[in-house]
Amino acid sequence: MLTPYDWGFICGLLATRTPQELAARPFVPTAARLRQGEQALLTGPAQRHAWKPTSAPQYQRHNLSARGSLGFLLAAHAVNEGINAINKSRAQVRAQGRWDVESAGTLTVTTLGIHYLHPENWAQVNWTSSEICDLPAPDLYEVHFRNSETGNRIGLRFRTIWAPLLFVMTAFAAHPGHPRLHDRSWVPPHVAHLHPEVPAEVAAVAADRARGGQG
Repeated sequence: MLTPYDWGFICGLLATRTPQELAARPFVPTAARLRQGEQALLTGPAQRHAWKPTSAPQYQRHNLSARGSLGFLLAAHAVNEGINAINKSRAQVRAQGRWDVESAGTLTVTTLGIHYLHPENWAQVNWTSSEICDLPAPDLYEVHFRNSETGNRIGLRFRTIWAPLLFVMTAFAAHPGHPRLHDRSWVPPHVAHLHPEVPAEVAAVAADRARGGQG
């Protein structure tokens, strides 16, 4: 769980206004390969979760074969379409998946995004690449983006105490109108009474960005 000290650290990062103030922060060693101008802000353990379908959807449409009057054929067709709709719905329910833990690795949070380090399923996600982001739990960050090489859409979750920071940095960069930025529900309830001016300032600047300002 995020401690008051950790929350103070997050608020200190979010209150940093200029590149000079950011550069003055303590150096953070990381094994991640950073890009020119990218600065590590923190590192810590994390779990990577991926969406896994429980089964492949299997649906076979039933084709109608009937003879009779026009009224009978119309009624039979309606019944057949209803049966097909029920079968399709059942197949979709059976195909629903779940979020599974893929690995446990090290997460580096930077000025440009996150680097998840693991020998088999490492990941790099830029704040501005997000198409959808959320905070399903206080320690669970979710982001959806497109693979820059294939164009395929990817959804990942990372379980880490720093999830609120990951969410607010993603939302601020890519979704400044995100409701959770403005109702401040991204703030863990047990530390909401500490540094309340920081989430308020984040919401104000995000609103300006959402209206077209520079922020």
